[in-house]
Amino acid sequence: MRKRQKEAILVAFLREKEKYEKLAEYIVQFIRDDPSSPKENLHTILYRIKEKKRLIEKIDEENKRVGDGVSPISQKNFQAKIDDLLGIRLICLRLSDIDRVKAYLGLLADEKIIRFIRNPDHKRSFVLPVDPGETIPEGLHLRYSGYSSIHYQIALGENSDAPDELKKLQVEFQLRTILEEAWGEIDHKYRYAFSRSGVALPEHIHTGFYNLSAYLQAAALQAEHLCRQTEAFQLLVARKTKAKHIPKEKSIPTTLPPTFPDLMELTFGFKPTVRTIIYLLKRLDEVGYAEQPQTVFKKVFTQERLQEFRTIFKEVLNREPFKDKNKRNVDAINAVNFALSYEIQGNRVAMEGLRSILGRKKKRSR
Repeated sequence: MRKRQKEAILVAFLREKEKYEKLAEYIVQFIRDDPSSPKENLHTILYRIKEKKRLIEKIDEENKRVGDGVSPISQKNFQAKIDDLLGIRLICLRLSDIDRVKAYLGLLADEKIIRFIRNPDHKRSFVLPVDPGETIPEGLHLRYSGYSSIHYQIALGENSDAPDELKKLQVEFQLRTILEEAWGEIDHKYRYAFSRSGVALPEHIHTGFYNLSAYLQAAALQAEHLCRQTEAFQLLVARKTKAKHIPKEKSIPTTLPPTFPDLMELTFGFKPTVRTIIYLLKRLDEVGYAEQPQTVFKKVFTQERLQEFRTIFKEVLNREPFKDKNKRNVDAINAVNFALSYEIQGNRVAMEGLRSILGRKKKRSR
């Protein structure tokens, strides 16, 4: 590529860079602020915008592959053809966290908050081909991967409240575990970066990276196994504790109770999204909703508490809750969290907590 062409691309890139910064900050803040995001499954969220040097290198690599009828990459089309100008990395502690974050991203796509430009690409992962808890058979081949993570190509959807200029940009999501992150960082800095210089590494160093990959495969599996054992023990203890406090049902109901979405619609006037329902059920299970749904629901959602919620909500945000279609799911989450805080911690803590949350929301919207 000629010097003048490189300069034109870099000038165009620098003019757009601020938009990518805003997009990254918007997405990271959205996930952190979203009450229904699986924060307990996310260890770290990082982002990076492609460096100028690497951008030109990649364009040179791509232009070498250009065939008949395909235009080369230029300052006019580089944003469409280089799809990882912005990369956001979602890092989880353990293997099973990956599935929960994948499900969350799928629900965001269902609600058109994000859209998948193409389906997730499962890169060569070092996850062992056995389930946690199984004995690793002798002679199992731990294949050297060289790179691992799940890649998404996305853009913001029509129901996102971001500025329209950000909805036109692409972003690459990388979803991986913290052990995969460690492997990727070490491999990229030493083996991959050196190999790109055109000098071949000695075989014993390649073998060392192979061994490191194998160690991390085993470590990932063992970590998941230990986490599951701990969770199973915690569940057993919790069930024994709950069994002492849950009274026996006095009678068997003759009709089926309303479903949770129906209860939400009766209470708030609309049915929340699947993503919101999953979060609300998880919160309500903290006070025994799964064992006695009707009893717990009536106990938590009293008319007095709902009225106090509406009063504080209108006082702080100067609008009625559940009326704005784009915000009513978050309103329902705030209402449920308020009612639960009222039940567990008392009215003063609940009311001051709600005012604090809504106050921060009001400041961000200005």
